[in-house]
Amino acid sequence: MTIILYMALSIDGIAALDGERGIQEYGSKEDRDFFIQEAKNCDAVIMGRRTAKNKIKGVKNFVLCHDPSAFKAEDDGVERIFLSGSAQEIRDKIEAYGVQKAALLGGPSTNADFLRAGLVDQIFLTVEPVTIGRGIHFLEQGLESRWTLAGSKVLNERGTIVLHYKKDCADAKSAL
Repeated sequence: MTIILYMALSIDGIAALDGERGIQEYGSKEDRDFFIQEAKNCDAVIMGRRTAKNKIKGVKNFVLCHDPSAFKAEDDGVERIFLSGSAQEIRDKIEAYGVQKAALLGGPSTNADFLRAGLVDQIFLTVEPVTIGRGIHFLEQGLESRWTLAGSKVLNERGTIVLHYKKDCADAKSAL
């Protein structure tokens, strides 16, 4: 299964203001449109419970939480499946649903768990032309990995840019 991480951040590396406020506070409409279109090109999306406020219609929404039994899916036309476990366990559970390609839309903590486990194959990193100066960084703890730039795209006149990275082959081999 291929896992593609999508993350937006400010030019000073801030991914969220706090545990409740993230991209919606400073992100562009163009990034939101890009992100929704890309997510719909996947079989499923994986997100933490805070990010899950943003439902993605047309694909399975896997929501990560500590106690899946505490949640029930709403009857709103969005298929939501609540899971818990390590990043590897979650990946295995999602793959058992027949998912071939998943968009990882977690916050910094969820994304770091999947990166640390070596499960992320590609990263789409949107850089919004703002500085925030405080908040939650893209990665809060040390994590070393190597990536290769596969492409970039400017989304608007302000200079919002999407950087597309693929896992470095040498790094991928060492992770096995």
